[in-house]
Amino acid sequence: MPSDDILEEQILRDLEGIDLDDHDIVKEGDSGSDPIVIKVADDQMKAYANVQPPLDSGQDLGRDDVLAELKKNNVTYGIDDEAIDEIFSYGTYNIDVVVAKGTLPTNGTPSRIEYKFDTSNEKKVELKEDEHGNVDHKSVGRITSVEEGELLAVKIPAVPGEKGMTVTAKELPAKEGTDLALPLGENVTATDDGLGIVAAITGQPFIRDNRVSVSPVYKVNGDVNYKSGNIDFKGTVIVTGNVNSDFEVKATTDIEIHGNIEKAFISAGGDVRIKGGLYGANEGKITAGGDISIRSVDAGILEAGGNITIGQQARMSTLMAGKDIILNNPKGSIVGGKATAAHHFIVSNLGSTSFTDTIIEIGINPKLKKAHEELEKRIEERKDRYSTITTHIKTIKEKQKQGMDPAKSKAMLAKLVPVYHKLRAGLEDDLKKLKYLDAKLGELTGGKARVKGTTYPRVKICGLIANFSVQKEINFSSFYEQNDQIIVGPY
Repeated sequence: MPSDDILEEQILRDLEGIDLDDHDIVKEGDSGSDPIVIKVADDQMKAYANVQPPLDSGQDLGRDDVLAELKKNNVTYGIDDEAIDEIFSYGTYNIDVVVAKGTLPTNGTPSRIEYKFDTSNEKKVELKEDEHGNVDHKSVGRITSVEEGELLAVKIPAVPGEKGMTVTAKELPAKEGTDLALPLGENVTATDDGLGIVAAITGQPFIRDNRVSVSPVYKVNGDVNYKSGNIDFKGTVIVTGNVNSDFEVKATTDIEIHGNIEKAFISAGGDVRIKGGLYGANEGKITAGGDISIRSVDAGILEAGGNITIGQQARMSTLMAGKDIILNNPKGSIVGGKATAAHHFIVSNLGSTSFTDTIIEIGINPKLKKAHEELEKRIEERKDRYSTITTHIKTIKEKQKQGMDPAKSKAMLAKLVPVYHKLRAGLEDDLKKLKYLDAKLGELTGGKARVKGTTYPRVKICGLIANFSVQKEINFSSFYEQNDQIIVGPY
């Protein structure tokens, strides 16, 4: 901030060339013979006072005189007392001075909707790097999914307008902010305060006809490929085309695919319906919490909590069904690989004329069996480690008796003993689980393979205990386990 002397010099420089007695300036406030002249602007938003100097007016005028003149001219609002005082304090005579100002109205703002999900037609491509800096171009993050009860949008309330006022105290109305109705569409509800929109179901949020809705279905028009990216949706997914190799389609409920599936990975919490086939190259896999229906399977993996229904043929594949495996096409067959069903096989043919090795497991729950196998493997691994640790502990204790350094032996045992107890506890726990799974597997009864057509040689029928290898063609037959052996009976 400049000093007082410097400020004074600056003011004097700025005032150079300005003549307060200049004719143009005085003319603006041409007051005639009246000592005080009040002027009101046409729009009544300003009022001016022009005061003659005492020598010209012959009167000792002051603030009250100006206020009186303003009142005579109906100026009662927005009076600037400081401006009036400055007329007399600084001798601002014969000049129109603004001594009152009106207030313009402030228009209100309309309510607006703030969306909590991506509303653009073209979803943003979000390529994410892994810890090594690699980018998976199949995961482009195009789908927006929401859970039931999730907030989708909020309404920002309208702001009311504020009226204005002229210097003559005339009200100026304000334009009010319009209130928008909450844009409720399908499968959504309003929050209790009426300002929010929440999903009534799990699915995909979208805007149609300016309303927020949630669809339980996500539809891919065409193939699942680099354009669509991997699909991971909370709801049902429909794909009108194919699923290319190495891509994934996941849904919390059902999946319907109209084309074929290459070496891809399909996973649904509910049912999976494939109008084409799976050509899995020994890796492609379909997993369903419910049923799987498909035209054909070639070197693929199917795992269903319910039934597996095949329209034509399964070749060199792994089939696992929590209930039945069904293949009713008279010319179709399960050829090669392994098929496991907890309940029944209802099929036309098993194996082939070329005598392809084919394993059929009946009355075996694939999930229980898999869990049982994994648990057995883990128990064996823990037994080996447990045995090794036990041997080390025994060796150290023997060496202690032979004069081993106590500090060294104690340090080694401090590392081994906790591991020993941890392995022992884990082993005991796993053995209890194995006993439980053995009991559950033992409860499985009634598994049967019913073959309407031919069962060919090199087909192996397996039960929980017994096995049976087919040596020659068997027609119109059934296979089931009874008294620890596989029985061959009529269809």
